[in-house]
Amino acid sequence: MGDTTLSADSMLPAWHVLKAQSKREHIAAAAIRSRTELEVFCPRITFFKQTQRGRVRFTEALFPGYLFVHCPMGANYRKLLAMQGIRGVVRYGSEFPVVPESFIDELKKEIPTECREITSETLKEGSEVVVTEGPLMNIKAIISGLLPATRRVNLLLEFLGRQLSMDVPASTVIAAKPEPKSFLRK
Repeated sequence: MGDTTLSADSMLPAWHVLKAQSKREHIAAAAIRSRTELEVFCPRITFFKQTQRGRVRFTEALFPGYLFVHCPMGANYRKLLAMQGIRGVVRYGSEFPVVPESFIDELKKEIPTECREITSETLKEGSEVVVTEGPLMNIKAIISGLLPATRRVNLLLEFLGRQLSMDVPASTVIAAKPEPKSFLRK
């Protein structure tokens, strides 16, 4: 990136978007925090996925490859480009777009600690799920009831040729992946 003529607006503190190395957004945010006094916001989410190892917890950036910084960009442009994990600053020519303060405030309300746990599915009656732990691991079942007070679900499953009903912790089931379309099978 060559030299950039900075506009007068870039000397006012505002929220800007930085490009970060993918999967290392939190490292870039930590580097900025430790080496400057700038406010950084890098919202992250935690979710569970069913893998061959069973149910695995993942934490990723809400906006992969990006994070937000509040500063006068004109005074901090070169310093930010030199930070570990930063690939660049989002800009249009010599203009640095400003992210509205209201957008950042709303994100902070939703994800106040920069890391929020979400589930990859919404458990509802009739949903097909896969059990991820215990002796019934990898068994598919249908949710026949929700027991929110005990954080459990009632499952209807077929086992040894019979339909059984049982309660299991809601945290031990995830939504079943949809079957491939029949015309794709060979």
